[in-house]
Formats: sequence, structure tokens, C-alpha cells
Amino acid sequence: MDMIMGLSIIAVAIVGIQIAQNNYVNMSSRVEVGLRAISLANSVMNVIRMHDFDENSAAPWSLTLGTDTGESSAALYDDIDDYSGATWDFSGDGCPGFTITTTVHNIDINSSWLSSVGSRTNFKRIIVQIDHPSLANPVVFSSIMVGIDS
Repeated sequence: MDMIMGLSIIAVAIVGIQIAQNNYVNMSSRVEVGLRAISLANSVMNVIRMHDFDENSAAPWSLTLGTDTGESSAALYDDIDDYSGATWDFSGDGCPGFTITTTVHNIDINSSWLSSVGSRTNFKRIIVQIDHPSLANPVVFSSIMVGIDS
């Protein structure tokens, strides 16, 4: 009888350890996905920020945001607003399942740095959003760029 009781206690302990180990493995994979999302979003933001503020080198800035004539691929983008509405695919780089989109819009920092004003200003907000099925919420990076007359 004592042996059965001892085996029962050991069995319950083993089940508890397995449950804890499964929770740890699930949590660590979510943390890994989150860290990869942050790394990818930061990379995308850096790529965009490397470009000129606008197609024009001085004010008045371009009236429209988005790609210009002849800029059919990201390799041809020459200013930050070309990336407005762009999507990114890192599945070929060993990062499957991530959905990455970018938005660029004009802002008026005197009224709201969050909302698009729709007209040309000296300020553009870049938003990089990355999602993955393992993430509870998307990772969002935001940056404000300032156009300075050269």
C-alpha cells in the first residue's frame, strides 16, 4: 500500500513537472517571436530612415505620398514616403509567418503628431507594424522625420 501511495505521488509530481515544462517552452517561443519581431521592425525602420525626406530636396514638398513614376520596386525607392503602404516578406530569410506593413503620412505637430493632415508639411510620420500568429498584439514602431531645406 505504501508503495502504491509513493508511486501515485511521484506520478502526480511528474505530471506537474511536464505541465510546467510545456508552459516554459510555449512562453520561450513567444518571447523568441517577440524579439524577432522587434528586430525585423527595427531593420525595416532603419531602411526607410536611410532615404531622403522627400522627392524634392527642398520645400515645397511633394503633394502626394507613395511611389513615384518608375519606382516599381523597393530597390528603386529614393525617399521615405515611397514606403507608404509597402509590405515586407522575410520568409525567405528564415522568418516565416511575419506580416510587416509600413505607413507614411504628413503630420502637423502643432495639432496632432498621431493623425495624418493629408497636406505637405515639414514632418512625416513613419509607422512600421509587424504581426505574427504567436503575438497577442502587433509590434508597432513609429518615427517622425523632419524635412529641412538643403
